[in-house]
Parts: sequence; structure tokens; C-alpha cells
Amino acid sequence: MNLFRKPVKKLMTDFIYEYLSKSARSMAYKRQYRNIARHVRMFSDVSGIIINTNSFTEQVMEEFVAYLRSKNLMMSTIRNIRQKVSAMINKAEKRGYLVERGFENVVVKTEDSCAIYLTVDELKRLNELKSLSKQAQAVRDRFLVGCFTALRISDYRRLTVEDNFNFDKGFIQIKTQKTGVVVTIPIHPIIYDVLKRNKNVLPVMPTQQAFGKTIKRICKKAGIADEVLWERTVGARVVRKKVKKYQLISSHTARRSGATNMYLAGITTARIMLLTGHQTEQAFFRYIRIAREENAKTLSEHDFLKKNL
Repeated sequence: MNLFRKPVKKLMTDFIYEYLSKSARSMAYKRQYRNIARHVRMFSDVSGIIINTNSFTEQVMEEFVAYLRSKNLMMSTIRNIRQKVSAMINKAEKRGYLVERGFENVVVKTEDSCAIYLTVDELKRLNELKSLSKQAQAVRDRFLVGCFTALRISDYRRLTVEDNFNFDKGFIQIKTQKTGVVVTIPIHPIIYDVLKRNKNVLPVMPTQQAFGKTIKRICKKAGIADEVLWERTVGARVVRKKVKKYQLISSHTARRSGATNMYLAGITTARIMLLTGHQTEQAFFRYIRIAREENAKTLSEHDFLKKNL
């Protein structure tokens, strides 16, 4: 880059599409950012503001967030969009375009996630479920592998047994796609059940969209239907309702279940974090799911709460 060249601005949507056209990232990644470009373009149309790489002052970012809220999007979705816009602004700056950093002063609050995990007993019921179609069994079995490794779906969908590529001498070893870190995980007995069921191979997974729909149906069939309180900020409203647990299950529930059940089994947080990649215990404890009832039961067994003072 010519160090004496004056930085120039560029239409934000044009920059995003330019960046994506040269990126080697996955199609799923590119879809996410094309969606971000769509939000920016629609905001520009509604507000009458031409959104260049240097347009996101503090005031414009506040107006952008207000626009997203007016679309009745969940707060977590708005936060995600804001983060991705920020990422694109940072990339534009690195490529020599003029940017404005006032957007950094606009913070979208983090909501306590309603994400859930499956208990070991629920996973055993899932493992023992009979009369599944070929695709449903493939989804159930890959999901169980995720639940007993705490891997992301991008990793547990890539696992292969052939030629001892990932499975060897009682361990699973894989270089994680997101972080590039090599993790080694002991093989849980239920994973051995999965391998035995599939004649020592792992079944081919369907698309992630089909996976999400199928795992909900399977968990419903397994009777994982306790009522769970669901709460989200949608637009300017706080929505609270009770839903069946299986309705909240997704491909990512596997990773959360793995991390939570390892913690409840007494494995130290430091060792679990070597698998999950969390950098701090604060982030780890926000991630895992321990129900208030479970916490109260554990505390009730503690000597401090049993002794008469």
C-alpha cells in the first residue's frame, strides 16, 4: 500500500461484497455477511443516510441499533449484527479505507441465554431410542458424539474413524476448525455404542438445517419434553413463555451438554476449557448450563448448610 495515499471511503455494502468475493471462507460464513450487507442497505434506505465505511459514528450506530429493534429482532440477534458490522469496519480500516470509530461507544447488552443442555440420563434415553430412520439415526449418533466430546458441530461432523484418522488407542484427536487447536479427548462408552451400531464408521450427516429439525423430532420422541422458561427481548418488548425442552435443542446443544456434564461430573474447569477453548472461567461459566434447582440441591448437601450455628 502507498503510505502517502490518502485513505478513501467506500460504500459499506460494496466493501462487504468485495471482501466476500476474495475470501476463502465457507459459504455459511459468506451467507452471514451477505445478510449483514442486506441490513445495512435496508437501514440506509429507511434512514436516508448513505452508509460508507466511515459512516458509523456513535449517533449512526445508535440509529442503526434502534432500526434493528424496530424490526422486532431479538436482542441477541441485534448484538450479533452489531458485532459483525464492527468486524467489517475493522477489515476496511486494515485495507486502507477511511473509517470512523465512534461505533465502539455503542454497546448492545448481553442477555442471559435460554440455551439448554441435556442431562446424562436424557442422553442415555436418546442413545437407547429404537426404530429410527436412517437419517434420524445418523443425526442422533453424530449428536451423541458431540455431547460426549464437547466439540462444535463444525468439528464433530468432520470426525472419521477410517484409517484411525481421528480415533486411535481410546482417544479422539482433531484439529478444531475455528481455533486451529489440536484437542485429544478420551472416547466415552456411549461413543463406543455409536461405533458398534454403525459397524465402526460414523454415518454421513445431512445439512445443518435438516440436522436441526431432525434432532428436535428425535428428542421429542425420546420424551425430552420438560417445560423450560424462555425469555428474550424482542424489539422493545420482553417476551416470556414456557416451551418444551426439545424445541430449544440445536446442533450446538451437543457442545454445551458436553461441557456442562463434564463440569457436573467433577472434572476441573481448567481441563474442560482445554477442550472448549474458553479463555477465562468467567466466559466458561456463562457458557455452561446449571439449573438453579441443581445448584440448590448441591448446596443443600454442603456441610455449611447442614450445621447448626
